[in-house]
Formats: sequence, structure tokens, C-alpha cells
Amino acid sequence: MDGDIDFNAWYKRNKEYFPQEIKDPFEQHSDFIHFLYNGYQKVMKRMAPALHKLMKRQYPIFKTEERTLVLNQIDDVATTTGSSLLFKLYELVQGQKDGINIREKYPDFERWKKFYAQPHTPTTIDETTRSQYVWLNDDEWIEYRDSENKGLLEYFNWEEKRVFEFIDVVQTLIFQYFKELEELNADEWIMYAVCIRDEYEYYKSNCEQIELFIDCGFPEEDMKLSDEEFNQNYSNLSKDIKDKTTEIRNRRIAGEKI
Repeated sequence: MDGDIDFNAWYKRNKEYFPQEIKDPFEQHSDFIHFLYNGYQKVMKRMAPALHKLMKRQYPIFKTEERTLVLNQIDDVATTTGSSLLFKLYELVQGQKDGINIREKYPDFERWKKFYAQPHTPTTIDETTRSQYVWLNDDEWIEYRDSENKGLLEYFNWEEKRVFEFIDVVQTLIFQYFKELEELNADEWIMYAVCIRDEYEYYKSNCEQIELFIDCGFPEEDMKLSDEEFNQNYSNLSKDIKDKTTEIRNRRIAGEKI
């Protein structure tokens, strides 16, 4: 059944053809089945092509890749990102309907609330760290501090822009087909922010590993290795190669097209 078919209309028209043993579970779990057909499938159907575009913009080296196994891995990230998020959000909506107390369910809620309910600010080096650089005179310290803070701000702005781009893509699709989210309470909105940020971290970590894989020049067949094996291969690389990949990453953060 095509993902764009309205489940309620489809079921109402065809339920007389269902055996009773199938009809009963359908009606018992109608909210979840409605979510699968009217929300989940529609979002995921559109998510992959949207994320492919985003990935090529944020990780332009992906556009140069032609190896089948690497391309398959890129496609896996695009087609799996958002899946767990949607199920978590469905659970969040249903939990609110059932009167679940978010603060009781999640022991870390207050910490998350503090993190997500206030504007993010970049990490900086200030006078409290001055004692750690005793070998620098005052003028050298000021120059070092200002240089480091400039780099930290540059990275912060770069990363925040990427998070915003991801959320804009994902959130636009989710809210188009999952209208129940608009009814979330304040505490549930905090959990929404936690869930979507977790999904970004999934997307980011996978994309960055593929990017590093390409930068390091690993052979195509190594794409099949486990994360542990990949990390071991990376640790075995020469210092020159590692330094080169770090330099390339820093140049990308600085805005160079590589």
C-alpha cells in the first residue's frame, strides 16, 4: 500500500474484507497503525532524498565518491536517520495522552531542561585558566587566549549552523505529517528537543565516520568493518596521515571548499 494513502479512509472502505482475527488487532491498535501509514511512512519516504541533499552540502566530499560500498553506506545513513526519532515522538505523544509524568519517567529531565531551555554559548578560555599557562608572559597569554577563543567561536558557529540545517530538514517533514506534535505540553517539548538532538548525533557521527574513511584513503572493502575494527585501523595510521585529515577538517570548518 502506498505511503500516501490515508489509513482511516482505506481501512473504512476495506475492513469488511478483513478476517475477524485480523480486524480485531487492527482496531485495537488503530492509533499506532494510523501513525505508521499516515505519519511514519510519509515522513520517511521524503526524508531520505532530503537528507541526501543535506549530506552533500554538509559533507561535499560525498559527491566525489563512486565506490559502491561507500555509496551504500551513505544511503544507509540517509534512509535510517529519522526512523527511531519518529517512534520516540509517537511514544511521547501517546505518553502525554496517557498522563505519563515526564519528570518521573526521566531522572535526567531537570538537567536536560537546563541544557535545552537556554541559548547555547561557545566554550571560551578566560582568566580562570590563566594559571595553566605559566610559561606564557602576559602578552603571550592574551594573544593565545584571543586566538583560541576565535577558533572556538568559529567551530561553535559552524556546528550550530549544521545542527540548524538538520533540524530544519527533519522538523519540516515531521510537522507536515505528524500534527499531534503541535499539542505537546512544555515538558514534552523539552523531550522533543532531546530526541531530535539525539537523532542529529546519530546522523553526524555516521557522516563524520564516512568522511574520515574517505579522507584517510581506506580501501572500499574496509567499509564492511565494525566500528571497533575501523577505530583500530585508524589508530594504526601514520601520524602524517592523521595530521593531514585533521588539517583537512579544520580547513572545512574555516569555510574552505575541499
